[in-house]
Amino acid sequence: MALYGESITFVTFSFIPPAMPTEFAEIRETQRALRQHSQWLLSCPDDHVPDVYLEVIRATERMFCLEQELMESFAFPVRQLHLEQHARVLQGLHCVHGEVMRGAADRGRLAGGRLLMDWLHLHRDTLDASFDIWVDYCRSGLIDPYDPGSRDPDSPGPLTAH
Repeated sequence: MALYGESITFVTFSFIPPAMPTEFAEIRETQRALRQHSQWLLSCPDDHVPDVYLEVIRATERMFCLEQELMESFAFPVRQLHLEQHARVLQGLHCVHGEVMRGAADRGRLAGGRLLMDWLHLHRDTLDASFDIWVDYCRSGLIDPYDPGSRDPDSPGPLTAH
């Protein structure tokens, strides 16, 4: 399908390591639902766009909530930056929602079908990838996210390996 003369490629959300199925299973399911809603949004009849767009918003909110809980459980040190990006995306989706409810199907398709998927691809390759690495380090015992002694005393940022 083409929108504005460009072909659409959907994100595969491969940042979740297969070795952690329990903790990430709900995020995977939510991502799957989000992809399905976004795909349907691009091709559904105009009168269905408001309902499908709302489902895109709900799935996005759910996915971000699950990610936040997981980041907190692993004491991810750059969690605030990550969550600020989520907040900006949600703000954008909510700003367009009123227009979509008033019949601007094209705006909903653009925001929830195209731009959101493009942003998620970039987000996955940057911030989600750094969280993936953090979890791997925590899981392998290279760092203890709850041990203040593993922090570099001259830096408020990354932890050092022990």
